[in-house]
Amino acid sequence: MSQTMPARAGGAFMGEDEDPFNSTWDPSTNPFNIPADEDIFRHREDDRQRMTQKRLLALQQPVSEKTTLASRMQATTTEEAKDLIRQFRPTQTRRPEQTVAANSVLPERRKERENMADFIAKKREIFLLQMSLDTKRAEIQKLEERARQREEALKKSEQMLDEDALRFDAFLKENDEKVQEAIKKAEMEAKAKQDKVLEIKRLTTAIAALRSEMNKYEEQLEDCRKYKEFLDSITPPEWFEAQASKLQRRKDAMMAEWQAKCEDVRKQKELALAAKVKAENDYANARTQQEAERAERAIKEAIAHLKEVVKSKEPPPPNLDFQISPDEEEIFFNDPAQLLSAYQALEESNLFYIQNAQETEEALEELRSKYRDTRARMDAEVETLVTQVNALTRNIEAVQAKSKRLKERTIENVGALTLSMGSSSVGGAAISLDQLTAKVAEVYVRCGFDADKSIGTLQMLTNLESKLEEYLVAVDAMPTEYAENMEKAREKERRKVARDEKLSAQQREHEARMARALDRASAPVFKKQGKPVMQRSQPLKKKVEVKKDDKADEEAELEAYLARDMI
Repeated sequence: MSQTMPARAGGAFMGEDEDPFNSTWDPSTNPFNIPADEDIFRHREDDRQRMTQKRLLALQQPVSEKTTLASRMQATTTEEAKDLIRQFRPTQTRRPEQTVAANSVLPERRKERENMADFIAKKREIFLLQMSLDTKRAEIQKLEERARQREEALKKSEQMLDEDALRFDAFLKENDEKVQEAIKKAEMEAKAKQDKVLEIKRLTTAIAALRSEMNKYEEQLEDCRKYKEFLDSITPPEWFEAQASKLQRRKDAMMAEWQAKCEDVRKQKELALAAKVKAENDYANARTQQEAERAERAIKEAIAHLKEVVKSKEPPPPNLDFQISPDEEEIFFNDPAQLLSAYQALEESNLFYIQNAQETEEALEELRSKYRDTRARMDAEVETLVTQVNALTRNIEAVQAKSKRLKERTIENVGALTLSMGSSSVGGAAISLDQLTAKVAEVYVRCGFDADKSIGTLQMLTNLESKLEEYLVAVDAMPTEYAENMEKAREKERRKVARDEKLSAQQREHEARMARALDRASAPVFKKQGKPVMQRSQPLKKKVEVKKDDKADEEAELEAYLARDMI
């Protein structure tokens, strides 16, 4: 399309009816004159109308005559190609080159004077036109060659299509035959399947009938087994023992028969072996030819007989684990009278058992009533005992609380006594409750009472308190001076005893200190080496302040007196 544009443009410039390559073209006219603007616009309008008409015609064409863009691009005979062929096909025998050359050397000159530059430009334009003509001719030849190749390819394609059509027809024919065969085979298989289904239904019906009959027989067999079990339960055990002994005798007979057969086989082997030995001895002792031949025949016969005997094996041992088959098994009850007698015996035994069961139920009911009465009585007794236990528990708790209070009071009294005694006690240790009880008992005896272990400490103290009150009443009745003198004497005596004890304690402490000094003096001297170890500071000790008991003088004197007596 691009190569045909210059020719079309040149035609537009020269006019619609002018052909520069036609033999009737007037060379005097200048083909290089630029047309007017009106001609150019008119030519464009004509081209636009022509294209519009082509589109309308293409829309009105049937589908079979329409072409695509690819087919138009590959087409060998387009409208432009046809125009070029008509335009450049020579009408005379001479070639177009000669015509152009002849026209180029015409003696006629142009009317208009041209300078050298215009002449060169025209020559150049002529050369370009000639080159475009050569190119178009080569393109035309290529298009014709391509059209020829396409025609040959189309012929080959048509031939291949014909062959494919023939093969496709053969394939369709073969496929139809296979379809017919498959249909026949399917019909035959469907018929065979239907026959099989009918046969299966018939066999299923027969199997169901047989199963129902088997179920009926199984029910009858189960009933017979129940009857047999019942008959076995009422059969006397002696009959079972007789049957067992009978079976054992049968097994013993089978074992004896097997042993006899084995013994016969062994005897035959021994006889055959003895015959062979005898024949060999006869052959060894034969003196004549006839005796030797007879002995040889005897040996052969003995050997053959021995082989036959050896081939015959001992019979296998009998199977003694068998049981009597139901067909051979005998029944104890062969007469209905036996069953009637057995039923009567069972009825009597059942009546006896029923009577025993009733008596047992009555005894059980009596035991249950006794159990209920005993249970009610025991529950009442248990409730009473629980009430008593609770009361005793409360009493025990009260007594324990009272004992705890007395122990606390005793501990307080012992502490006060220890504080009042000071260092007069042995080693300054507190007096235990047992020691205090012993001292109270000793004071109780020294006060003139009889020693009685059944009396408790509190009772002894109560008696001592009453005795002390009597003495105080007697002291009040005495003269005052006498009482004061006696008190002073007793106080002096107490102080003397305390002083002696203190001196003895100091003496013991001095002796212990001297012993420690001697031990320290006799000990070896250890020299300190190195830097002395710094002792850590001792923690502060809190000073315990002992509160003094501000008691009355009389109570203090009484405690001191009692402490002196206890010491």
